[in-house]
Amino acid sequence: MPGISLDEAIELPWGLGTEFPEELFRVCQLIRSAKDEIVLDASGLQFIDPLGMATLRSLFEQLAFKSITMHFLSSALTSYLARMDFFKDLDIEGVDLSRIGNRHDRGASLFELTKVTEHRQAETVASKLAVALSGRLTHSDPNAPVRDDTGRNEFASYCGPIEYALKELLENSLTHARREGHGTAAVWVACQFYPRKDLVRLAIVDNGCGFLATLRPHPELFDKTHRGAIEAALRPRISCNRGAMAKVFGSENQGIGLTTTAKIAEFADGSVLVASGDAMHHTGTKTSTIIGGNIWDGVSVSFQCKRRRLPEVSIADLLPADPANAVEQLDDDFLQFR
Repeated sequence: MPGISLDEAIELPWGLGTEFPEELFRVCQLIRSAKDEIVLDASGLQFIDPLGMATLRSLFEQLAFKSITMHFLSSALTSYLARMDFFKDLDIEGVDLSRIGNRHDRGASLFELTKVTEHRQAETVASKLAVALSGRLTHSDPNAPVRDDTGRNEFASYCGPIEYALKELLENSLTHARREGHGTAAVWVACQFYPRKDLVRLAIVDNGCGFLATLRPHPELFDKTHRGAIEAALRPRISCNRGAMAKVFGSENQGIGLTTTAKIAEFADGSVLVASGDAMHHTGTKTSTIIGGNIWDGVSVSFQCKRRRLPEVSIADLLPADPANAVEQLDDDFLQFR
């Protein structure tokens, strides 16, 4: 049996994800620039989180015309990535999936890597993400009888508003990703709870045109750079679709998904990392970073927070004021939570 040559292999770092974003996007640049065959050396890789999974999976789909080989991926990571559906509909040589067994429902602690291509998927995906984020935070039963005055039980009272914010974020991601000639762009989503740290991580990654391409003509985008576009997108209602715009792009949203999600993270002792073009912004440190070359053509968002703080979040208090009185336009379902 011939030996494995790693002369042209791309060496993966110890970790790929939110804690190592520079490494993640550096690897993406190397993968994107590979000529005919992508060969990855995973001997040093020990950890990958939802951001790493969603970003790599989105990139691999874009490069499906090239052969992809991954050597020395540990059995533990192979099992975990298979459990998260990373290899679903993906042909990667060198990865042994023959020992992957049955899996149990873990909807209260993770949401498998999922590709979103239609707006009608947003509500279902957002609902499952909200459950994966919040888990069983109270003694209430998700299937408990509803209250007469609200029509909802205790679990839905805090899970529902989070679901609404995530649905807004998904709708907006899919809409804006498909502008500027990127009509087939998709959004990849994954979520994981890490009980030892009481930490939940969520990634929403699209392979579309990026923030700058969609916001360049916006009157409130004064700094027409990728960094400026990210910082503008984090302001409320900059990227909303209403009226005629909603008819053009096939959906309507209030432009508060990313803003409100970032506020949820901040309230729950967490943060949001956003990457697009050649820039990254971290809401926790309130810093932006420019990395040479395009690190991501679309928009890559990573959310993390402490799970135990989520029941204390009041989405109504976090909603930004709207001079256009858009509160009247919010979904009837969401108004029940206020």
